[in-house]
Amino acid sequence: MDGTPIYDIKPYVEYADSHPGARSGFVDTNIWEPLEVVFPEGSESLVDDLATLRDVLSLDPRPRYQDDPSKEYLMSYGLFEVRFKVEGKVLTVIDIRKS
Repeated sequence: MDGTPIYDIKPYVEYADSHPGARSGFVDTNIWEPLEVVFPEGSESLVDDLATLRDVLSLDPRPRYQDDPSKEYLMSYGLFEVRFKVEGKVLTVIDIRKS
């Protein structure tokens, strides 16, 4: 996302970064699946690259501790604010507005 700070970028160095037998914690046992993203009609006329927005939303931008299907979330995306809800594996965009 625009404006998100990047704290550490470095090359992968096999002799220093490889840890045989290392575990990834909860990631080892949980399979990640992208969300299905549903847009309201007419959304394609608002955002030039709806496919990229779909890809971003499919990654589930909610805080990890949130899982309330009645809660609405707001996310900035370029010049837009995207309001959405998530129920199960489906993210439904409520509306997209210029910020």
